[in-house]
Amino acid sequence: MKRRELLTIIPLGFAGYVHAVTTPEIQGMYSPAPSPEDNGPLSIRYTRKVRDMLRWIRETQAENLLEASHTVARTVTTGGTCWCIWDMGHSATMDVYPGRNGEPEIFTQGYDRDKSRQGDLLLTNLGEYPPFDDVTAKNIVVIGGPTPWSGDAKGSEFLLDRIQKMVVRPYAHLWIETNITTVGAVMSLPGMPAPMGPVSGVIGMTTYWMILADACRVLARDGLSVPVKGDDPPLEGASVPWVSLDAPLMDDYYDDIIRQIELIGAELGAVREMARMAVDSVLAGGKVFVYSRYQMGLCIEASYRRGGMLLTRGLYDDGGKVGAAFSDFTGTDKDTVIMGLAKPDDEIDLKYLDLFRSRKMKVASLGPATRNFAVPEGRTIPKETDVHAGGMCDTYGLFAVPGFTRNVCPTSGVLLNQLFWAICMETAEEIMRRTGDTPAVLFSSALKWGRSHNRSMEALYARRGY
Repeated sequence: MKRRELLTIIPLGFAGYVHAVTTPEIQGMYSPAPSPEDNGPLSIRYTRKVRDMLRWIRETQAENLLEASHTVARTVTTGGTCWCIWDMGHSATMDVYPGRNGEPEIFTQGYDRDKSRQGDLLLTNLGEYPPFDDVTAKNIVVIGGPTPWSGDAKGSEFLLDRIQKMVVRPYAHLWIETNITTVGAVMSLPGMPAPMGPVSGVIGMTTYWMILADACRVLARDGLSVPVKGDDPPLEGASVPWVSLDAPLMDDYYDDIIRQIELIGAELGAVREMARMAVDSVLAGGKVFVYSRYQMGLCIEASYRRGGMLLTRGLYDDGGKVGAAFSDFTGTDKDTVIMGLAKPDDEIDLKYLDLFRSRKMKVASLGPATRNFAVPEGRTIPKETDVHAGGMCDTYGLFAVPGFTRNVCPTSGVLLNQLFWAICMETAEEIMRRTGDTPAVLFSSALKWGRSHNRSMEALYARRGY
């Protein structure tokens, strides 16, 4: 079937519905009428909204997600390359990186026009990157969706003209609607025009792994497999809990994600303690740093993010020295650092923990504390930080798929994202309780008023430190 014919069968849903709204109606895109559950701390209300958004996607887009999985599996079977430029937050590779536990080697990140060919597939929702002239000329199958930085999302009329033109949908053979808006965040703070709490990361990662889960199942059903990244031991022996190949695995992945996000409420004490540490640092003239081993991880998610506070600054490993996103790093006893983990005992992470401790910084950590649900012997980050959260997720993937050497599809990246934003919500509330002020929150610079708003927030942050 040709692309033009396929487009006629794709349900339009919300992606085809964009109406002219006035500025006062902008808030309605991210803050609907209050519901009976719209109460409690911001962190719980935020994660509840995220679960509601994921539930809508599961209920309305299941067929499209499943078809995407089958299309990916067919591409692998026929020897094609599955290219991927899929929004996972403030980067398209936040949850995929060298040695990522549980990642099957199916997608090639990015798009190379010199290596792509007919028979390939492209999963993308970032219209600014793929050369669609090349994609169209080679008749490459495109699986698309909206993202805040594109003309495909609800509220595209608020974007700068050049961003409005960055679209995926006209080229897409299959469309996965997510209901995301160009504002991109969902929580309103008193006196702050920009909403807080972006959702593109959690939505992007969850849909990515849902697609991969069933692509692996379909391949295994046909007697095929692909290598799986990671350092977990190969699956072997009679005790391995192999999954059934007769029912969609994406449902199981979705169910686990919903349960694990809800369990953030069970670690609210640790989340609040991290928020108090952060606010103590800010009010004492210190800084709040957010570390991940790779720059395109939690580091970049915490740095000048739409829907994020200006007070967080990312750090990462830059070839053995500290790399800093949007900030210089010195590190003092006034500062707090939150370490985002993919595994509890990564040797690079441990070196940075020692560095942060040598600077007398307060150190918190997020992410898996276990490997295969067991705490590793010896040194681990969670054992040595001041406070840790992430008991609901594990280092390894969820599913033992017959024929695959390791478990596939981890949840730790999704939970790392949600734990971080839950801490940000608690930090904002703590600042408002102690000072009466609302912290500076950023708009997307793709919005027509985004840059001017952000400049005023930069001035506010320079004066107050938050």
